[in-house]
Amino acid sequence: MDAEHRHKNGILLVGYENQENLGLRSIIASLRKNGHKAELQPFFPGSNNAVLETIEKLNPDLIGFSLIFQFTLEHFAELMRYLRRHGVTAHFTAGGHFPSLRPAETLELIPELDSIVRFEGEESIIDLYTKLDEPSGWPEIQSIAYRNGNSVLQTPLRPLIENLDDIPPVIRDGSITTTAGIKTAYMLASRGCHFNCSFCSIRQFYGTAQGKLRRTRSPLHVAEEMRDLFTHKNVRFFSFQDDDFAARSPAQKQWIGEFLRELRHSSLDGNIRWKISCRVDDVEPSLFREMASHGLFAVYLGVESGNETGLKTLNKQTTVGRNLEAIETLKAMGFALSAGFMLFDPSSTFLTVRENIRFLAATGSDGYFPVNFGKMLPYAGTPIEQELRLQGRLKGTLTHPDYDFPDTELDWYAFLVQKLFARRNFGQDGVAALLGTDFEYRLAAAFGLDNSPERTAAMKNNIARSNALATRTLGRLLDAVTTMGTQTLLREEETILSIADELWTGEAEITAQNMKLRRDLHDAIEKSPEAACLQRNEDSIS
Repeated sequence: MDAEHRHKNGILLVGYENQENLGLRSIIASLRKNGHKAELQPFFPGSNNAVLETIEKLNPDLIGFSLIFQFTLEHFAELMRYLRRHGVTAHFTAGGHFPSLRPAETLELIPELDSIVRFEGEESIIDLYTKLDEPSGWPEIQSIAYRNGNSVLQTPLRPLIENLDDIPPVIRDGSITTTAGIKTAYMLASRGCHFNCSFCSIRQFYGTAQGKLRRTRSPLHVAEEMRDLFTHKNVRFFSFQDDDFAARSPAQKQWIGEFLRELRHSSLDGNIRWKISCRVDDVEPSLFREMASHGLFAVYLGVESGNETGLKTLNKQTTVGRNLEAIETLKAMGFALSAGFMLFDPSSTFLTVRENIRFLAATGSDGYFPVNFGKMLPYAGTPIEQELRLQGRLKGTLTHPDYDFPDTELDWYAFLVQKLFARRNFGQDGVAALLGTDFEYRLAAAFGLDNSPERTAAMKNNIARSNALATRTLGRLLDAVTTMGTQTLLREEETILSIADELWTGEAEITAQNMKLRRDLHDAIEKSPEAACLQRNEDSIS
């Protein structure tokens, strides 16, 4: 009996979808192109029952879980235990960065799993599905791992897909996201990265199997997808999820030039806006000015550190001066801006942390964008994880790895920063909400939905207050730890309580103001004639 008759219920893919999960949606597109039923089920902690309900409705033969990074493993392990307890017998497989790089550990941690699909999954999952009931044939399937007695068998790796245009456009079932009244879609023009930042697993994920470190779709292929979304779904804003969209190689500059020409030929560049992520050394004024003239509106910048030692440790291959120059260039051009930044890394000392605080204060004092910061985490498979292991500094658990600093006082300072800033840096109503409101203001203004100078000034002032409060608090706490010592500081308590009270009271005021600004913006958008025009366009499409 062939696979087509054995398997009629298809595949269900399960993963996070805070934004469109382009990886899973690409795999679904490939499965459907090859005649297989495939559906997507969004997942987040606490949604186990919703996943189970979908499984009971579809009764899939194969369920694939997108684990991505290791800190999601515990949530998915709990989900799989829950599904098995409720009688789900389908084949469980998983993919993503951590399972691909550490398949044996993933299978050990999650015994409910039957297999791992490693690295790019479009072709391997099809082969797995067609041989699902033939374990004797699994060794012939490239890029999978599974238990073989008491050991784990890892099959030879499949070469990376050479021509990304061969992959069908991602499936976009259901409703389209709306941001500030603007229909939004997420895009991917390339896979991989030429660089090898020590904290990043992108190079390992795309560099383990045979193939180019970075591959691009053709400019025409990308522009056609955008035009189709614009024409049939009224999408006006496109957020590119490429790891490094504006890679400074001659080939990528040529690609960008051709892409901009395709946007112009498609009559898109005057009607859309788009966002990219890039390195600071990608920021060339002439190139970004040209992209801005074709709709580039927002940039996520991988800054990462404000001191030379940290940049060297992270293998950024740039300088503090170049970081500052890139930020000022993007500000001068008026781009919506956000930046990745690590206050702490394995080389941190009190001196480098103080330099980082000064950097954040200098770049954030004008309120142009909300500054954010955290501690570098040693993800599995990264060069810095390997270095920390060799140094005997890697600690924590498999799912939550960590490291100590040589100076135990700095460990305490980092711990106190994490506790004091947990809500601001990681809570939904903290800096993430501030970033979201700032972005919505800029996007609404770009499409003429709201151009209130008063609201814009109030937004900028609120961001400046948030940045100043954060850097002032970091500095006060640093001074207290270095002058008093942690043990004295913890015993005395009054100083920490005073610092915490100022921070948390200030954050509450900033949050309240941000909520008001967001409400005011949404009210203005609803009353805007331009919004009514966009809605008429959507009505005519539907």
